[in-house]
Amino acid sequence: MKNKLILSLLVALVFGAHSESSAQTLGQCTFVDVATLGEGVGVATSTGIRKVNATVLTRNQRWTRDKVYVLAQNVIIPDGITVVIEPGTLIRAERNSLAQGTGTEAPVTPADPGALVVARGGKLIAIGTADAPIILTSIDDINVPGGASTVPPFENKGVVANGTTIINGQRALRTFTTPAVSGTPGVGEYTITGGSLDTAVAKGYSKTWSSTADSAFKHDGLWGGIVLCGKSTVMKNHAALENGRTTSISIPVLNVDTGGIASGTQRGIQFVEGMAGFPVYSYGGGDEENDDSGALRFVSNRYGGYTIASNAELNSYSFYGVGRNTVLEFLEAINNADDDFEFWGGDVNLKYGISSFCGDDGLDTDQGFLGVVQYFIQLQNNSIGTDGVTASGRSTSNYGDSAGEHDGPESSNTSVPYSTFTLANATIIGRGYGAASYSGGPFAGPNFKDNAGCRTYNSLIMDNPHGCVLIMDRVTSVSDNSFGTTGNSSINRFAGTRTSGGFDAAGRASDLVTADNGNAGGPDGLYNNTWFFRNGYADSTAVGVNGVYASKSLFDAAVSSLPATSAANRFPDSTDREGRGGASGNTTTYRANTAAVQAEINKESNYNVFDTNPGVVVSPYHRISGLDLRVTTTAARDLAYSALPSYRGINSDASFVGAVRDNVWMRGWTLGDQLGIYSGTQVVPDYVRVNVSGTNPLIEFQGVLGHKYVLEVSTDNKFYTKVSTITATAGNNSYTDSARTVGSNPLFYRVICL
Repeated sequence: MKNKLILSLLVALVFGAHSESSAQTLGQCTFVDVATLGEGVGVATSTGIRKVNATVLTRNQRWTRDKVYVLAQNVIIPDGITVVIEPGTLIRAERNSLAQGTGTEAPVTPADPGALVVARGGKLIAIGTADAPIILTSIDDINVPGGASTVPPFENKGVVANGTTIINGQRALRTFTTPAVSGTPGVGEYTITGGSLDTAVAKGYSKTWSSTADSAFKHDGLWGGIVLCGKSTVMKNHAALENGRTTSISIPVLNVDTGGIASGTQRGIQFVEGMAGFPVYSYGGGDEENDDSGALRFVSNRYGGYTIASNAELNSYSFYGVGRNTVLEFLEAINNADDDFEFWGGDVNLKYGISSFCGDDGLDTDQGFLGVVQYFIQLQNNSIGTDGVTASGRSTSNYGDSAGEHDGPESSNTSVPYSTFTLANATIIGRGYGAASYSGGPFAGPNFKDNAGCRTYNSLIMDNPHGCVLIMDRVTSVSDNSFGTTGNSSINRFAGTRTSGGFDAAGRASDLVTADNGNAGGPDGLYNNTWFFRNGYADSTAVGVNGVYASKSLFDAAVSSLPATSAANRFPDSTDREGRGGASGNTTTYRANTAAVQAEINKESNYNVFDTNPGVVVSPYHRISGLDLRVTTTAARDLAYSALPSYRGINSDASFVGAVRDNVWMRGWTLGDQLGIYSGTQVVPDYVRVNVSGTNPLIEFQGVLGHKYVLEVSTDNKFYTKVSTITATAGNNSYTDSARTVGSNPLFYRVICL
């Protein structure tokens, strides 16, 4: 099938071969209780060791696609342990047995929803394929290969049909009534025959959960999520002028009864929310920018974001100090209750990420994040009516906030490195113009605060009812240095001020310090070749937004012929908005989207475009069907002044607006596509061949006239780098990789249509 592989083919030159995986099929279904694959966690208290509901894996292991793995609690991959998950593997997770989000749990009784946590030094290799993604989801979700037959006879919220026995913090081997099957299940496993569940077994899952809009789109917070903890820098609790890259981390002593810090400081680390009870496994931070926590590729993460306590939710993907040798590609987050992709510091890159219907922020960066995000899609608000009002049954508070939240170091504003990540080729679609847009908020584009910066290139930001971006901080003007040195604020960064000491201000010897395409003196906050469309049309007195239309009915009447918004409507009002740590009662005005910030974003030399659709097909209300995210406007497909930087693995040849030019790459492997959200074509070459030209590899592939394809190479089939971006002719296309020779070591090539 043509749509089977976005990556089309991986070819090893030393007699390697690639075989396509078939879609997951489950005739006989074997379930694995992951709690039986490791040991329980003990927490030292004044009365001795107390067991808690978490599992630490004690050996390397491989999870295979012929079994369904059940996470009944936190599962920790510790230092020195690697877990490999095969393509097509299904992992289901439970809630914990307590009422969701009640109270504050002390370390000895931590929240224990099903979650997969990679501790510092551990590795998770979860590499799926386009035709066999790895799926992590709620125990109730039947929209998976194999359907209801892959739902075990567990009841949700941690209750098992025949009861659960806890012995010394570990789950006893369970017994179940099952149909007769051949073979004997292994330890911690039981087997049922797919499609013929014994009616005597109390299944407990939702029999009505289906692909219908009022069912599949309403769930969230049903389990934890994926957590990666690395050894890269996290900027927290550093002193003024302190360099986090040259300062040792400090792990405090915790109060085992309250979870608070008993002594010491939490310098340079961030604890994982809900896991303070086992600090050996539950923090990220360090000084190793090249740290490697593994690889995630073609992973579909569904219905997570369990609420541990008030204002403490897990995310679909949580990255704590994750290093740049970790691979994150082709990742879906859908219907998560909080943030979809959150980064606390670190240097890791994310490519081909899609955030669908987050409860809060699709992309959340914090505490000195320095990575690159390229080809990123954020889609908010899964109301199901074409009027943008009819609800899916999900709480409207989980329809998304601003289009992203970006914070600086949780330290002095003069400690470094700063948060200065790079965002390229993003398509960010806000919550649109439903009724709530005229009463609540702010529902703006990306929100920067507390000394955060970002360089955004070649992106599309649309349907944010209260304005394009929200840039705020504690300072009042470019010259104000009352909270640190001049330039140390989000406002100053986006008003054209560049910090000293290289891109991250820490002066480290890496490619971030090199000249940025001759722009070494450019600002740390930048919008370049970004198209802003259908933003700022909703007036909301709740947030002081000077929108174009005072009510939804006025917007509805004009939606087919919207006028251009003026500069005054593009941005939320410059009312007082304090950054994190602002003094209570400080009512200094003009601290958001100052005149200098607006002038910089509007500046002609940045080539930003306002009030023009690059050709995507997205309703201002409706989000769950018919979305075609390809840009079709000629000016957006081939930007005349595109100047993407070449550092950190960015494809600097991606000279188009948004995450999708020709290839709707999220089709075929995401739940969103299964539910009918996306339209358009996934473009996959009919063939990719590798031959030899002299001593060099010769790569040939079938292409579509005018489409762009990126050719990439790897020596380990994990970490890929760009060889060239090719605008295809019709039919056969060839490229000689003159930078490499055929020898005894394998080379892997892949071709992706952009």
